[in-house]
Amino acid sequence: METVIDINGCAKEDIVKFVSQSFKGDALTWWKALVQSTGKVPLYNLSWNKFVDLVKDTYCPQHEVERIETDFLTLVIKDLDCRSYVTSFNSMSRLVPYLVTPEPKRIACFIGGLAPKVKGNVKASKPATYRSVVDLSLPLTLDVVRSKAKKTTNEGKRKREEDQSHQSNKKKKGNSRSKKGQSGDKPRCKTCNKRHFGKCNQDPQAKPCGICKKKGHKTVECRNIKDSTCYGCNENGHINTNCPKNAKKPEEAKKTNARVFQMNAREAVNDGNDRF
Repeated sequence: METVIDINGCAKEDIVKFVSQSFKGDALTWWKALVQSTGKVPLYNLSWNKFVDLVKDTYCPQHEVERIETDFLTLVIKDLDCRSYVTSFNSMSRLVPYLVTPEPKRIACFIGGLAPKVKGNVKASKPATYRSVVDLSLPLTLDVVRSKAKKTTNEGKRKREEDQSHQSNKKKKGNSRSKKGQSGDKPRCKTCNKRHFGKCNQDPQAKPCGICKKKGHKTVECRNIKDSTCYGCNENGHINTNCPKNAKKPEEAKKTNARVFQMNAREAVNDGNDRF
C-alpha cells in the first residue's frame, strides 16, 4: 500500500482519505460506520501509523497475527520451486515487517526456508543484501532440479535395461528347458504316472512271470530262475527258452528255417486250392 501511495504522489495529510476510498465489501461498511460515529475530520487527520493500527485491531486480532507469524517463520520452499517461494516470502513478510527487520534478519529468514542442498552454498557466499541472496538462490535451485531430473532419467534407463536383461535370460532359460524336454525328457505314463519309454510293466494286460507269477519282468529275467525246471530237458536252473540243449549250429538252424518256410509255403498254396 505504501508503494501505491508513493507512486501516486499523495500528500501526507491526504493519505488516510486516499486509502479509505479503496475499501470494498466489509471493510467499506466498517469504515462508513466509523465515519458516522467519529466524523470524517478526526479520521482523515489520523497519522499513517495510527490508521494502520486501527485497521489491524479490527481485522487482525492477536490470534490471527500469531497464526501469520507462525506461517511465515515455518515457510519453506516446496517442490524446489524457488520463484514461488520468493513470491510467498515477499507477500507474507509485508504482514510481519518486524520479523524481517533489519536486512540481515530478512536474509537469515529467507535462507532458512531454502532446500538443504542449496542452503549451504548460499550461506557460504555470505550475501550482504536480500536481493543478492535471491539472485544466488534461483540458479542454485535450478541446478538441483536438473541434477535430480538427470538422476531420475538414468535410474529409469538402468531399470529398463535390467528388466530387458531379466526377460531375455528368462526367455533363454525357457527355450533351454523346452529343447531339453523335446530331446531328453521321457513321457509320463498314464498307468503308473512315471516317466519311461515303451510298454508299462504295471499294465493290467501285461503277462505275469512264469516262475514268480509277478508282473514287471520277463520269465527269462526272473531272479528265481535258478529254482525253475526246464520242461524240455527236465533239468533245474533254466527254462526251455534258454535251454542249452536247444541250441543248434548256425548251418543247421538255417536249413531248418528253410525247410519250415518251404513247408509253410506249400501248405498255404494247397490250402488256397482247396478253397476254390
